[in-house]
Amino acid sequence: MKYNHCLALIGLSTLMLTACEPDTPSEPILEAYPKKHLIEEFTGQDCGYCPYGMNCIHEFMGNDTNWVLVLHHYGYQKDHFSVSGSQTITKALKVDGAPSVTINRAKTKYKDEGGRNRSATVFHPAYMETADRSQFDETTYASINISNSYDADTRELNVKVSGALSRNDIESLRLTVLVKESGMVDYQQDYFFTYEGWNEFRHTNAVRAFLTNEKGDEIVINKQRYSENFTITLKDKWEAENCMVVAFLSEDFQPVIQAEQRPVLEGSQGGADIRHGGITAVPITDYYPEPDPVKGPSDYSGIEVDTFTYTTHNYQAYDSFGFNYWTIMSYNADDAIKVDNTTCMRFVYLYLFSELDQTTLPTGTFELSTSMEPGTAYAGYRDDEKIEIDGSAFYFANKSYFNQGYLVPVAQWLIADGTLTIQENKWELEGHAQNGAPIHLIGLSTNGQANVSPAPFKVPERQPKWAYSFGL
Repeated sequence: MKYNHCLALIGLSTLMLTACEPDTPSEPILEAYPKKHLIEEFTGQDCGYCPYGMNCIHEFMGNDTNWVLVLHHYGYQKDHFSVSGSQTITKALKVDGAPSVTINRAKTKYKDEGGRNRSATVFHPAYMETADRSQFDETTYASINISNSYDADTRELNVKVSGALSRNDIESLRLTVLVKESGMVDYQQDYFFTYEGWNEFRHTNAVRAFLTNEKGDEIVINKQRYSENFTITLKDKWEAENCMVVAFLSEDFQPVIQAEQRPVLEGSQGGADIRHGGITAVPITDYYPEPDPVKGPSDYSGIEVDTFTYTTHNYQAYDSFGFNYWTIMSYNADDAIKVDNTTCMRFVYLYLFSELDQTTLPTGTFELSTSMEPGTAYAGYRDDEKIEIDGSAFYFANKSYFNQGYLVPVAQWLIADGTLTIQENKWELEGHAQNGAPIHLIGLSTNGQANVSPAPFKVPERQPKWAYSFGL
């Protein structure tokens, strides 16, 4: 890869420095220019909650082409799409987990899960839906134009970035230019949509290379105009028709005052048709492949009574939601069964919600509900965007779950309705599976009493309840 700037002419005997005269004298100087905003997400292929974060960003953007999206595969850990430049930006913005997002590298005002006003430069993508769009300026004082010339034989890409400024008091700005690609099919971990994730996930908007310094190159402003040229040779594995050039201007490293993008190949969408956020508005299509159907074995769903012989009740205080959240975890640690010729354990999570002043595990009968209100129970291992009851009993083969913090299910049993009765050392669930089969589950504490943790666990204020952030 190489990039060049018209900075100097070197003779055989004389060194002469000259400022580049913009070669676009017709670039109009206006009172203001329509502004496009830069959204940067910090993600990773092994980040199980990142597909949900990405979905939140896409829902926020819609088909509005005034947003330019870039994905840095840093913030979780390195993967197949990580580049060192993204690591530089991740550290500079002090990103400490994934999924995380920043808009224009400036503080964004939003509301947290308790409805309280917050402001942060880097935050969880789920908060974007509460962001007041009036805080994002519609105009700015600088323009960006991108002109690409690509040679398919040599795979050499020449990029010209130019523009004008409405202000005459700006002597220099920083320009960042990069190439991103969409449509790469590779694995993606996912704890939100499928638990396991996909081996053939379509990755989008991933940074492939920087044509400038990662933090941007200082550009010279001449008569309120600028023009810079760059050259890069695309790697063979990059699909040129799915690549875009992204350019943005910043005052020092941040904030970003203007952004633009343009396909490498003129007339293409640069991968935007794979997922929206491109040059022209395109329909929002689900870029996830069809997940494998969940294998809920009928012989288990139709069983009348199943007993789990180990139960813990973990007390967790989510006071920012206005209620306490109890986790009832049960499993058969020594009971191995076969599912599709795989030796598995049975495992169940049940959630119970109570008033904040409830300091001991509530007893009584509670209706299964998605309302998450005190006095209700929730039969699910995870939440999805509609907070549906979407699963409570699993067969899983990975017995290292208790050390790794997640499971790899072989089969799943979906619960549709029912009631949960809590006693001091026993719980009982009666209801129906989604296939209509009756459900009767019993959980017994082997130590004769509920195992309640001595101290409440408070959800970090910067994270929604269904998010989990991993440090670098």
